[in-house]
Amino acid sequence: MIIKVLASISLLLGGYIAAMNWYSIFASRRSDRNVSPVPFFGGILLVVGLLGFDFTAPYAWLGVILDYGTVSIFLVLPYLLWESWTTSRFNLLHRFVSVSKKREDDIRLYRRGKFTIRTEYEPGTPCNDYGALASSIGRVGKWKKESDSYSLEGYGEDRILRILCRGGVFVTEEENYPDSNKYQHDRMDGLELKKEK
Repeated sequence: MIIKVLASISLLLGGYIAAMNWYSIFASRRSDRNVSPVPFFGGILLVVGLLGFDFTAPYAWLGVILDYGTVSIFLVLPYLLWESWTTSRFNLLHRFVSVSKKREDDIRLYRRGKFTIRTEYEPGTPCNDYGALASSIGRVGKWKKESDSYSLEGYGEDRILRILCRGGVFVTEEENYPDSNKYQHDRMDGLELKKEK
């Protein structure tokens, strides 16, 4: 008897979460903001609930596909695995690091023209008029090798970051940075880099 009660509760909770996950599609479109579904919980609860009854146990696998949150993870999983592989250490071609008193930049160039930049601030630096402090920033985009530099694009509007080698020292030059920005914590111009790889 207790199994049936727990299975019923599991079905109700799983059904509610699954319904809200499907509703998130409508809510995202209606509000023009991203409303994320919750993966796994609805699907797992539905499967457990369906397993609790003899006549629904053979169909318990349906709990996984009835929950949009779980389905969406399975649909996006190949893309996530590809992105993870693309930015793995196996595909890393070049790495540049810049360390100063208040900030550390880590620029990584990968195969297939992808790059990541991670900037960490210690202590945090002001980034808006509300007193928020930025402790780290991540950026991604495309890079290409030019005759005398590496050119990084796509990480912020029309901004272009060039990594140049001058006298054995790597330095950055940034084009199209909006000088009207009151807070320029994300400026990448004038960094002195050490090549790690």
